[in-house]
Amino acid sequence: MVSDYLTTKGYEVFEAVDGIQGLEKALSSPVNAILLDVVMPGIDGFRLCQLLRDREVKTPIIMLTEKQSLEDKVAGFSAGADDYIGKPFSPVELELRIQALIRRTEGQKPEVERKTIRCGELEIDLEGHKVTLAGNEVILTPLEFNILKVLASTPGYVYSRQDLLSVIWDTDYEGYKRNIDPHVNRLRTKLEANPRKPKYILTVWGVGYKFNESLQ
Repeated sequence: MVSDYLTTKGYEVFEAVDGIQGLEKALSSPVNAILLDVVMPGIDGFRLCQLLRDREVKTPIIMLTEKQSLEDKVAGFSAGADDYIGKPFSPVELELRIQALIRRTEGQKPEVERKTIRCGELEIDLEGHKVTLAGNEVILTPLEFNILKVLASTPGYVYSRQDLLSVIWDTDYEGYKRNIDPHVNRLRTKLEANPRKPKYILTVWGVGYKFNESLQ
C-alpha cells in the first residue's frame, strides 16, 4: 500500500521482503529516505536501524509500527530513527513527513554506506568489486564477492545459510541451501592463511556464518 501510494506520487520506491534484504538494499542503493517496519523477518526494524547507523548510513529513517508505547518510541529513536509513525496512519501524513525529512537534508547527496571496507590487511572495494589482501589482489567469483560483501558489511551478525541466499539470490530456492558451504570454503582458501582456522569468516555451529567483529 505504501509503495503503491508513493509511486503514484512520483517517488521511486525500492522494496524489501525482510530485514536481511532491506539491509542489503540500504547499503547498496543511494536513497533519500528509508522506511522501516519494526516487526520484520530476518532482522527487526530496531536492529536494522542500529546496524545502518553503526555502518555510518546517515539517510533519514522513519519507523512504521503498531508498537506505540513510550518504551518502543525510545527504542526506535535510540536506534537512530529520525521519525516514528504508529499504525494505522494516513499515507498523506507519511508523505508529508518524508518531505520534511528530505527538506532537512536537501542539498546533501544521498550516499551509499561506504565504498571501501578495510579490516586489517583485507580491503574490499565495493564499487570496483575488487579485493586485496596485504596489497595483493584476490580474484573472486561474483558469488564469492557477494558473500564476502554481505558478511563484512555487518561484522558480528550471524547469517544462516538461508539468510545469505535470500540476499545473494533473488529467489529463496531451497535447492541452493546446502550449496552455500562450498562457496564459503573456496572463499576461505583465497583469504585465509589457514582455512581450517579462519580469521575473517567464522562458522557459528548450528547457525551459519559471520565476519569476525574483533578485527574491526
